[in-house]
Amino acid sequence: MSSSEVLIYIDNHVATVTLNRPKRGNSLTPSMNRQLREALSKLEKDPEVRVLVVTGAGKYFCSGMDLGGSRDPEELQKSVDTAFDLFDAFYRFPKPVIARINGPALGGGVGLVFTTDIRIAAEDVYFALPETKRGLIPAIISQYLVPELGVQKTREYAMTGRKVSTAESPFLSSVVPAAHLDAKVNEYAEMLKKAAPGAITDIKNLVHKVAKDAEHEARAREDVKAAFSAMLQSEEAAYGMQAFLNKTEPDWQAFLKNSSKL
Repeated sequence: MSSSEVLIYIDNHVATVTLNRPKRGNSLTPSMNRQLREALSKLEKDPEVRVLVVTGAGKYFCSGMDLGGSRDPEELQKSVDTAFDLFDAFYRFPKPVIARINGPALGGGVGLVFTTDIRIAAEDVYFALPETKRGLIPAIISQYLVPELGVQKTREYAMTGRKVSTAESPFLSSVVPAAHLDAKVNEYAEMLKKAAPGAITDIKNLVHKVAKDAEHEARAREDVKAAFSAMLQSEEAAYGMQAFLNKTEPDWQAFLKNSSKL
């Protein structure tokens, strides 16, 4: 396996982008986000590429943002900014994007799934938003989840952090045994290649405009940034992230008790 964090393979007009940090659950770092953004920019302009596939190396699809790095607020803000750019790049990519969901998707990994057009999952994978267990919130990806999942389901998944199986995931295009994953991805890629490329881009743009009001979208983006910035400065986030780094479960009752004494 290559040491590169992002692998690109192009074959028969299909570009496969692989998140390649299997030992870290393919969690996203600022440098990885930038590499992915640069790759998308090149693939967008490549006339030989008709379809984009995104997948993960190893057991996970993507486990979200890498929380094992710096705890400095400025560094974390950089992570947020690069994540914003990356998710937007996937969501606005003018060519069809297929998520080849080979393993669990957590946090930002769920958000990545929701930026894609076609989602094909191995039947034994699951999805989860575990951020609240660490005093965090899935702020960045909320702008992609809420329009599709709706208010109630987004609240349920985000507040409980529970594992959501493929059987209860209506946002998926197809669910197949792991051994059939590539065959199903290829089947969809062939269907997409038979469509006119200009029409594909037009329908993506049209759906985006119909689904999202530009003024509301800009305001929502600012709300998301403000919520994330406030979260990073909270005592809860500091406590939860320290527990994560220490590989311990945070005791929120003890946290509340100690906070009330301050």
